[in-house]
Amino acid sequence: MSLPRLRLEGCLFDGEVWHVGAEEAHHLIRVRRCYTGSLVEGLLRGEKIELRLECGGGEVTARELSRCGEEKIIPRVELLLGLLKNDQLDDALRFCAETCAAEIHLLVCERSVPRYEGARLAEKMTRWRRILDEATKQAGAAAPPLLREPRDFEKFDFGALPKQRLAAMLSPDSKPLRLIEIEESTVLAIGPEGDWSPREGAELIGNGFVPVTLGKRIMRASTAVAAGCAAMQMLHGQRRR
Repeated sequence: MSLPRLRLEGCLFDGEVWHVGAEEAHHLIRVRRCYTGSLVEGLLRGEKIELRLECGGGEVTARELSRCGEEKIIPRVELLLGLLKNDQLDDALRFCAETCAAEIHLLVCERSVPRYEGARLAEKMTRWRRILDEATKQAGAAAPPLLREPRDFEKFDFGALPKQRLAAMLSPDSKPLRLIEIEESTVLAIGPEGDWSPREGAELIGNGFVPVTLGKRIMRASTAVAAGCAAMQMLHGQRRR
């Protein structure tokens, strides 16, 4: 059985113990029913830390017992994701964290319904990063995926992406993903509700993306994120064996 987990970015380390923030402390004590002496796992970017809780005086602290670096995830998958509606995007982000996506680029596409800017965008980014933090805590990942602010599709710089580029497309020319040899660094593009527009599909192909299909059924975008990212992890492992 796995230990209860907490993210340590919001906790203060004084050189001896970690001072657990109020929200994390409430979750550990009231929800997970932890107490003085309970073992928990602290998650910090790149590391997992075993801790023993100490509760008293209105404060929860955690004393470090051991730490280890997180194993490097291969393949390193970046995701280009067309901006989705609220619930769909929330689910897609959770699936990204659970299936080991390393970096997420949000694209405002022709068929993307939401449009955010200014204070509204800042509020959304805070919410989305919180979702990623919670999802990685549940999944036991030391760090959440890096989330980039939404960019207009036509302004996106494809030059910095990995050389292997795959794009899920509803096209008769799409190749089954299971037939692709997944490299150690790769990017998967998944469009918004309604798929990529014809112009966007052509531009992706022009920038070196190979059209792929995830199966015979049409999936919701968030489901495609889960299926695509998970499949790439498994396919790379099979090729290595």
